[in-house]
Amino acid sequence: MILLSTVWVLLLVIVFNVTIYFYILGKMTTSETRLLWNKAQVILRNPETHDPGSWGKPELLNEFYEPDILVRIIDKEGVVRASVSTNERLSAYPSVYRSYYGSAMVNEFGVRMLFVQVPILAQGSQLGTLELGKSLNVMSEWLELLGTGLYMTTGAVLVVALVSGYFYSRVLIRPIRELLDTMNEIKKNRYFVTLSPRYASQKDELGQLGQTFNDMIETLKEKDERQKQFVADASHELRTPLTVIESYASLLRRWGGERPEVREEAVQAIHSESVRLKGLIKSLLRLAELERGEETPFHPVPLLPLLQETAGRLSMAFKRDIRLDVQPGTSPICHGSPEQLKQLLIILLDNAVKYSEDPVYIRCREREEEIILTVEDKGVGIPEEELPHLFERFYRVDKTRQRRSGGSGLGLSIAEQILERHGGTIRIQSAAGEGTQVQITLPKAKF
Repeated sequence: MILLSTVWVLLLVIVFNVTIYFYILGKMTTSETRLLWNKAQVILRNPETHDPGSWGKPELLNEFYEPDILVRIIDKEGVVRASVSTNERLSAYPSVYRSYYGSAMVNEFGVRMLFVQVPILAQGSQLGTLELGKSLNVMSEWLELLGTGLYMTTGAVLVVALVSGYFYSRVLIRPIRELLDTMNEIKKNRYFVTLSPRYASQKDELGQLGQTFNDMIETLKEKDERQKQFVADASHELRTPLTVIESYASLLRRWGGERPEVREEAVQAIHSESVRLKGLIKSLLRLAELERGEETPFHPVPLLPLLQETAGRLSMAFKRDIRLDVQPGTSPICHGSPEQLKQLLIILLDNAVKYSEDPVYIRCREREEEIILTVEDKGVGIPEEELPHLFERFYRVDKTRQRRSGGSGLGLSIAEQILERHGGTIRIQSAAGEGTQVQITLPKAKF
């Protein structure tokens, strides 16, 4: 990774430096070419330049003499007819007659030379070619200095890239590798491990990533422990009725034929435990269905008919007085599943009826964007220290009483799951001997 990033940075620097070098070379060459073109135009303004008879005069081009400059006239046969220069390399450059404007950059033995050719015209016909050359010594020195600087820059960037790559690996790659190793360890050993605080306590993005990973692992660990506890509790709850059924079946097999009272007791016990086992399995399946988040069609549900129907059926089933109190002039409607909302009411009313002898009240009120349902009883109540545990699976306030009444300890867990899916909340207020009040809120349906 370090080598790859270093090579990538180095390639970028090389491309940049080469671009800069040739850009400056092009600009300097264009500038020097323009100067020679301008000089050629000045020379061609002299009328004697257009007279072949004057080309042999030594003083014709003397006024244009400059160091490292070549000025010469070439006739149609390619013969130099007039020339002035102090640079041997420029003079040694082959003379070529051209009938067009041209320029050329020559690099011989590390010396750059620039040549331009301009046709010499008289009365519409070409008499020869004016050629100017210049040795670009200063330009070569500047380019050499530039090249040296760019080489040094490239070397410096290479060193910086290697050093920064090392620290880059310590700051970025090592935490990522630590994260990868931790994930592989979790995958290999099948237990949850968090990232070292050294990498999860930083304030930068990597530290936030490490902290998020640790939070996720803690959440998964908690869920895994809850799942294991759920399986253990479910196994225990299923084993208890099965053990009772097996015991009474053995008793029935041994003594049922001879003792009618034993047979009657065994049949009743087996039937009772079978019903309880069926209810427990149904609750477990319902809870698993809710946790899977299976899609259930939601639509506007008028709550008043649902409350009336549910309260009426349970009142007949339990032969108890269940009273409905609805705020006058209201017709509350929420968005959800009628079946799940009905199950929610059955769970709450079932608990209220089991642990009270007095009438049970269902109150319905509307408040801004919410619907508030309250199920209230005047029964035995719940001790204050038990309230935080009511929504735990298989939790029972009075295990003996619950078992006799057929409760599984899953009802409130299911109710909580239903409310979460509907965007609602549940709150329980109770005290021992003073009854229980369960308040749920549901958002109103929006049209």
